[in-house]
Amino acid sequence: MRAKIYYFVVLGTLFLFSFSSYAQVAVDSVKVNSLLTDTIKNTYQQSVRIDINTTYIFSKPRTIDLIRYIPSDIYQFGVSLTRKENLKWDALAVGTTVAMIPYDQKILEDGIDLGDRLGGWDESPRYKRVLGLEFIPTSVSSAVYYIGNGNTTLFLSGFFYVKGLINRQDYRALNTSSELVEALLSVGVTTQAFKRITGRQSPVAALETNHDGGHWTPFPSFSAFGKHTPYYDAMPSGHMATFMATLVIISTNYPEYKWIKPVGYSLGGLLAFSMVSNKVHWASDYPIGILIGYMIGKNIAERRITVKKDDAVGMIPKKPRYDISYSLNQFYNTPLAGVTIKF
Repeated sequence: MRAKIYYFVVLGTLFLFSFSSYAQVAVDSVKVNSLLTDTIKNTYQQSVRIDINTTYIFSKPRTIDLIRYIPSDIYQFGVSLTRKENLKWDALAVGTTVAMIPYDQKILEDGIDLGDRLGGWDESPRYKRVLGLEFIPTSVSSAVYYIGNGNTTLFLSGFFYVKGLINRQDYRALNTSSELVEALLSVGVTTQAFKRITGRQSPVAALETNHDGGHWTPFPSFSAFGKHTPYYDAMPSGHMATFMATLVIISTNYPEYKWIKPVGYSLGGLLAFSMVSNKVHWASDYPIGILIGYMIGKNIAERRITVKKDDAVGMIPKKPRYDISYSLNQFYNTPLAGVTIKF
């Protein structure tokens, strides 16, 4: 019964957000065409009108920007953790992690069971090799798992780079491309540091050694970590951190596309379920990974954006882009939770 509930909720959520994406793309295609007339292009800067009150100014990116800010990204992440306005998020991430750890084994077992019922979601990700690289998923769960892979971030970076060149040196797209590579490197360094501090056993290794919830070996040696990585690299989730940084950078640079966040967070939920069901991560590996990805991604994106507010039109009320309502129903005696999005 529980598996049926989850199954219908997942399918319903995907359908709703797919519809919302389609509807919003239609609206945004008209909006973007009008915004292009507001774009002021010169040799060093470009100005893009985001809405009636806000303009974003982008400088021409340089290739060195891919790596020059990585030390600053890591430092700024530490600074962000100590800012007063972020302390509540720090506490939420740590508190959620601590609260979930005692239930990790149960959540894992339920996730594996549900993955098996859904058909193949409990299997390890597999990919076909093409030109020496394994990147074509062999199942839906493998495709979902690939969302948090660094190659996906690189693919999106390439997409924005080509978009920037085709669209007459679009500085916003070119900066987004550069930021994604920068985030991939900065998040990688940060999560690796945390993994080598916590030394938590991944589920696949814990099941082999019968350690419920995974064994913890803080500060494992570099040789041990390299030779037996699954025994030490679960906490935090690098996939989730990379995914979150990627989503934050794109949504921050393109805030007028309102569908990016709901679709992105839905994919993030599927990614989280996939990594639990195929025994890659514990549920409690996610909160700190999300915190790392969000803060690093936000710092990277905001560094390259100069925001200009137009106070003269600030009194014009903004209409909500969409309205959300919730409902509870039954389908063949199975309780369902519904979400309705109106545009």
